Amino acid sequence: MGLILKLWSLEQPESDRALGLETPQQYKERWVSIRVFYCMGFLLYFAFNVVVTGLWPYLKTLDPDADKTYLTYLFAMPSIMQLVFSPIFGWWTNRISSTRIPIIVSLVAFIVGHVLYAMVEDIPSHRKEILLLSRAIAGLATITSTIYRAYISSATTVAERTMTVSHRNLGLLAGSAFQPILSLLGDSELHLLGFIKLNMFTSVGWIGVALGSIVLAMMMPCVFKEHHIAVKEIAQKSNDVVMKGSSFSNNDLHYPPISLTLMAFALVMFGYKAVQSLLSPIALDQFGWSNEDSLFYLGILMTVGALISCILFLLLDPLCKRFSESNVLVYGAMFALFVSQLLLIPFGSEPITPVTNGSNLTELNSTTAAPGCPSTQEWCEWIPPIGKVQFTISYTLLCVSFSIGTTLSQAVFSKLLGPRPQGTWMALLTCAGSAARILGPGSVTIYVLFGTYWTFGAGTVLAGLVFLWMWIYRDSLQPAKPAISSEMAEELKVLNSTKLRQ
Repeated sequence: MGLILKLWSLEQPESDRALGLETPQQYKERWVSIRVFYCMGFLLYFAFNVVVTGLWPYLKTLDPDADKTYLTYLFAMPSIMQLVFSPIFGWWTNRISSTRIPIIVSLVAFIVGHVLYAMVEDIPSHRKEILLLSRAIAGLATITSTIYRAYISSATTVAERTMTVSHRNLGLLAGSAFQPILSLLGDSELHLLGFIKLNMFTSVGWIGVALGSIVLAMMMPCVFKEHHIAVKEIAQKSNDVVMKGSSFSNNDLHYPPISLTLMAFALVMFGYKAVQSLLSPIALDQFGWSNEDSLFYLGILMTVGALISCILFLLLDPLCKRFSESNVLVYGAMFALFVSQLLLIPFGSEPITPVTNGSNLTELNSTTAAPGCPSTQEWCEWIPPIGKVQFTISYTLLCVSFSIGTTLSQAVFSKLLGPRPQGTWMALLTCAGSAARILGPGSVTIYVLFGTYWTFGAGTVLAGLVFLWMWIYRDSLQPAKPAISSEMAEELKVLNSTKLRQ
């Protein structure tokens, strides 16, 4: 409890006050703005991930003829929007030197997309296409990841950065854990205000609308005020000089470790998104669960994973003070991801439970899919099922890998870049994650066509190779101490030291 209170305290520590970078009032305003970004990251990712376990059953309800391949498009669409628009918004943020306007634009799209998601059932035709459109419109809000990372890199000191990067990921994990509560609504239709229809699927959309509206209110000038301390910190360490961000040289960058960090971030995202996309198909095909059971039990599993992740987020900062960030990243994230993928390879001789009614046609024409592996997936006849115990352990390790990997890869990436404006660089990091999240749902197609051996065997090999590569070059991931070369002298502007305190 003391650790949590310390993290959320707005009182300026004596050590920070001694640095003379900001006044107590500026410190308070800066940390209010950072906490607004905490809430934004948590609420938006909560809203996005509360969709995860219910998207496949919702699609089957809207269009009984839809197949698992279309589910790939639904999962990938927000990442496609992120891949396309992140560089644009990153450049725009740097151009106008403000984060407020780009975020407000993305939040409006987020709200509109979730309204459409909640009302698809009331549209008579082309439902699955409209569902895809809703995912695309709401997916524009994923560009807030780029803006978040760019602002955090500017609004925190090097010592604060690892801790601040971790908080936004809580919503990413906690959102899916909320699904068991919504599953209690079932297929019933509760009406609010005459036009809001609530069931276990549409309630997800209205939750997104409510959370998006809350975040939009937080971005108003009376609450959110931008502060940039990173450039002041490096200026103080460089004899009270500050760099002109628009002409900062890239000659001092070390591209191999930066590329390796990008790869680690993308791979963790890929593995997490791939397994997320496969949760419902695995539960229905291999465990023989119904839609309601899969929503409920998978939600419980995700709740446990989210709790573990919350504990890791709180312990990550002190853990990185005891061990180097690179070692925690390599062993805590990449090795855990390798073991997680390895455990998903099934073993044994018992066959997968077939579709109970023996007819795939009946499954397709029912809003509640028949439990068991459909006959169209021929590999079901000879590949054994994934055990529930190994599935649970694997998902737990995946949450550990995701929590540590996404946090530390972003933190190390930011520190390797130094105090330069990072809007465009963070857009590159976001694009790497977007590409991984686009490819991740493609695992559904591999799963349907070739089965679990190919799906998770390939994931194991890929995770193992990257882990080995990072283990060999882990020392290069240590962030270099900031330095000013003589070639940059023309680009430096000397400031009166008292101005840094204003």
